[in-house]
Amino acid sequence: MSFFIYEARSRRGEFFEGCVEARNKREAAGLIRRRGLWIASLRQKETEAENFSYGQQEPRTEKAKLLSSFGRVFLHRRMDSRLRIVFVRQLAVMLQTGLPIHQALQMLLQSGGDSAYRRSLQKLLSGIMGGRPFHEMLRQHPELFPAALCGFVEAGEKSGSLAAIFAKLAAFEEHRYEAREALKSSLLYPIALFAASILAIVLMAVFVTPTFAGLLQDMQVELPWPTRFLLFAMAFFTEHGLLLLALLTAALCFLWGLWQQPKCRIFFDRWFLRLPFFGALQQYALWRLLFELLGTMLENGLPLLSALHMAEKVPANLALRENLRQICRQVESGKSFALSLQQQKCCPAILTELLAAGEAAGTLALMMGRAASFADTAVRQRSARLGAMAEPLLILLVGGLVFFFVLSVMLPLLTTMDALI
Repeated sequence: MSFFIYEARSRRGEFFEGCVEARNKREAAGLIRRRGLWIASLRQKETEAENFSYGQQEPRTEKAKLLSSFGRVFLHRRMDSRLRIVFVRQLAVMLQTGLPIHQALQMLLQSGGDSAYRRSLQKLLSGIMGGRPFHEMLRQHPELFPAALCGFVEAGEKSGSLAAIFAKLAAFEEHRYEAREALKSSLLYPIALFAASILAIVLMAVFVTPTFAGLLQDMQVELPWPTRFLLFAMAFFTEHGLLLLALLTAALCFLWGLWQQPKCRIFFDRWFLRLPFFGALQQYALWRLLFELLGTMLENGLPLLSALHMAEKVPANLALRENLRQICRQVESGKSFALSLQQQKCCPAILTELLAAGEAAGTLALMMGRAASFADTAVRQRSARLGAMAEPLLILLVGGLVFFFVLSVMLPLLTTMDALI
């Protein structure tokens, strides 16, 4: 078998390029024509460089991976969340009507959008027409599609439930966007107040407090500790501000480098899951998606072990991925799924109890759907609590800063009045 590179156009004049595997050039041309394409050029691959350019990536060193990560952060513009939600929802609707994925992408291309979005869709469509899996094409655009979304699509393709998976993904993306926007709206006023307070404190500390300090030193009056602390902090930042900025930049780069290392990333992700409030919120959100995915695959007739293997790469949290691998090994050795979850201690206890009841009754797929619904309710409630708590806490922080500054200015005045009396 050989690989053939082709360039072709559809009946609508759309351009496609890709690679097909066939025994000879005639068979390759027949495969391309059966896709409804008119061949513009067709040739056999000859060099290894061409193999790499059409899907086989050259192994990269850790340094190259790190530089690539920095490049994606600083050189690529992430897809707007609203645009990604529209993309997922439109695909979900089209797939549920029975359209194949390539026709759905063609319709999305005709619907318009900015040039960068259309180029991404064109690359996805070209890869699919070249015989590449959809999840593999999505993974070539990490700046556009998160790893969790690609993992869901891969599981949906392998289990034959891509339309149902996209419907669940669309609902999840919409809920997450609504929660994020609600939190932003609730924090808008306190953040603006915080920024204005910081600006006022800096201006007062630079132009007003030194004048009072000089006046009090001339009067030989001892400064109170809030005023001394504020003057010391301002003098320190004035003299060593550039050094502090350089150290902060170096620390951020160092932390980013650690974040790219798998072992360090697992440590950080496990620590995030153990945070008092945010850890439980993250656990419910992650397991909600996983239970919806596993329940959908079980309903489509896949065995539990196969579904677990497909779901291993879905979570963005690497610590949870490691837990899923351990759960797969335990289930493969004969242990029950609920017992494996209890031993790993990575899932909220109430969800584990629901699955244990479903596994004992032989209705695991149904109980996974109910566990996902319960996790969704928990995420909504905790997100609402977070939004309700964040605003007063931030206002309290702003009030504390303002009170400290007023105290550092008023105490010297009171000391001066006592000295004059």
